[in-house]
Amino acid sequence: MASLVSSWSSEVNSVPEKYVVPLEKRISADVPIGTHIPVIDLTQPSAESIHQIIKASAEFGLFQVINHGVSKTLMADALAVCKEFFKLPIEDKAKFIEKNEGLGDVEPLIDQRPKLYIEKEYAAQKASTFWKDTFGHGSHPLTQDMIMSWPEKPQKYREVMSEYALELMKLSLRILDLMCEGLGLEIGYFGKEHSQTQLMLIHHYPQCPDPNSTIGIGEHCDGALINLVQQELSGFHVRQKDGKWFGVEPIPGALVVINGLMLKVITNGKLSAGVHRVVTNSISDRTSVGSLISPVECIIEPAKTLINESNPPLFKSFSYTEYLGYYLTDGSEIEAALKSYKLSD
Repeated sequence: MASLVSSWSSEVNSVPEKYVVPLEKRISADVPIGTHIPVIDLTQPSAESIHQIIKASAEFGLFQVINHGVSKTLMADALAVCKEFFKLPIEDKAKFIEKNEGLGDVEPLIDQRPKLYIEKEYAAQKASTFWKDTFGHGSHPLTQDMIMSWPEKPQKYREVMSEYALELMKLSLRILDLMCEGLGLEIGYFGKEHSQTQLMLIHHYPQCPDPNSTIGIGEHCDGALINLVQQELSGFHVRQKDGKWFGVEPIPGALVVINGLMLKVITNGKLSAGVHRVVTNSISDRTSVGSLISPVECIIEPAKTLINESNPPLFKSFSYTEYLGYYLTDGSEIEAALKSYKLSD
């Protein structure tokens, strides 16, 4: 349990070897803020929102939304209880740590049970452990039993996070419907078997004595359909198609929308999956809250409406659970999990 980064990081003056990133993989936190990364106002006419969402999704696989309907008070309360959770004594968090596994070897959350873990780079030589703690749990379908499995402390965690999860699920489906309109798919297309689960993932990046030698999380695409993230401090980066990295500005009240690999497949490549990473800092702790919407057990394939003679399928049909096995084990390249399913480049 002492392996949680937050349990010892404030007491060290140097980075332990297992967290040190090889020289060739080190990244700079000094990247410009991407002022060109779209910030979309969802109170504007829907036609304009749809145009901006489709354009941003094709170019970046990522954008921010403001005036989205989730109250700033609820967002602040959610971030506050998540920060409080990580400040609890280790005894209060112990039951969420897998008892039979070393924390450094715990896989990311693939079920709905609450789990607290650290994470390393996968399938890589000399893999280093990311400088973060992650707490995740399911939140859809939201049942009383599920809520009761969440932390009792902080006192308002269950109350706040259940309301927050419901609001983010509703907003995710709203954004996905706007994408449907822009792509010519039936409204609700993504809201069926493609959106069967919601996982709340809370990433806590403690203050780091040497940010240049660590990574919060390495460059990757989410394996899910879509991810909504609340961030408070800088450190979140997105990669453009030309390979350049930019910081995603932390705008009060905004939510970052990240397209996952499943959205790329289902739209037959019309929308991109957002390539992103997180860097550490020596100034303060950084906490973010994400809501990932995913399938469970279903067949993933390009939407038939988007396929024709001039737009042949780029991917063959595959089982989501089979794909997930590749996603969790093959980190040889950004979209390695899709390699077996691609029909053309």
